[in-house]
Amino acid sequence: MVEYSMQDIFSKAYLPLYISILVVCFIIALQVYNRLQFNIGRASEIRAFKRIIIAYIIYIFDDLLWLSFYPHSQFVAITSIFEYIETGILTTFTFCWFLFAEYYIDGFLIKNKFTKYLFTFPLILALITSTYFCLNVVGLVGSTTISSTYLYSINSSIDFFYMGFAFIHTIISLQKEKRKTKKMRYRVILECILYPAAGAIISLFIFYVPFIILGILPSIIKVLIEMQNANIYTDALTRINNRYRVNEYLEKEWPNISLENPIVIYIIDVNRFKGINDKYGHLEGDRALIAVADSLKKAASQGIVIGRFGGDEFILVDSQNHDPEEIIKELRDNLQIITQKEQFPFDLTISIGYADCCNPDVPIANVIEEADNQLYLDKKTYREAIRMGNHIN
Repeated sequence: MVEYSMQDIFSKAYLPLYISILVVCFIIALQVYNRLQFNIGRASEIRAFKRIIIAYIIYIFDDLLWLSFYPHSQFVAITSIFEYIETGILTTFTFCWFLFAEYYIDGFLIKNKFTKYLFTFPLILALITSTYFCLNVVGLVGSTTISSTYLYSINSSIDFFYMGFAFIHTIISLQKEKRKTKKMRYRVILECILYPAAGAIISLFIFYVPFIILGILPSIIKVLIEMQNANIYTDALTRINNRYRVNEYLEKEWPNISLENPIVIYIIDVNRFKGINDKYGHLEGDRALIAVADSLKKAASQGIVIGRFGGDEFILVDSQNHDPEEIIKELRDNLQIITQKEQFPFDLTISIGYADCCNPDVPIANVIEEADNQLYLDKKTYREAIRMGNHIN
């Protein structure tokens, strides 16, 4: 009876399939990377997501190099080196995923550089450990070969730390968040963390199948799809809902309005926006629009939907019957705080008009038109105040 080594079995039975899986994953990852554009999400998110894909591609490439040597028993040392390098690459990947999760949920890392640097120390430890074991295999450090168990224990612990922290932090943020759109973003992160985690757990019991690589791929595709879908409904500059999304929301909620549950539509316009663009340039104009959007974000809550309606015009939809005067005051107060912080070289103010409706038979367009008419009157009041030399917020 002929006995076969694990290398023989792997080479004859699994190697072609294994290579095919890696090549397919490699090609798909490249396609995803090539499809990434800065207009499908915030620049910080895109950069973080690109790092994930780069780390994933390098991980696959290292696995392919490992495959080319593993079936040959005379290359045991080289095979071990590629395995050790792979653990460092995997930890780099989990760190990149951890950073992306924090950017995606607006976590504290994007607001505190010191904390970001602090969280890189486990990654540095993992890379040093992988390097040490590679040098140990070739006899450059240490007098005896160290068991790889120590390497896998250290780096795997760091991997689970990054993924576990991202998972727990996302759950906490999900529980605190009230906005549905934000909740959807958090659920995407949770789901995408579970795929590679499941692959890593399965790989502990079933060998010679790239479960980690297979587990990572659907997460990458899921994120790409979600970012593209979000872009359909999101204004690229201000990162709030676009006109299409607000109209969709109104059409969905309109049949439910009544005397007890009216809807109030606010139209907000930036005063003298053309003058800001002409005098200070379009970049300053963009900053002004972002500031107005941020003032709306602060007012947004359960039952309040905001969006950019086009140009320098914004919309706010309130289905919770708040006092309109309080809403208007809050918007202007929020904008004043933001403009003081940004230190614009110009006065940034807004005009606001609103109209309410409690009859679902009234067309949405009529209510928006009425709000627009009220906006015109508010803007007229603003112009009169400026002409008289009065400063109004």
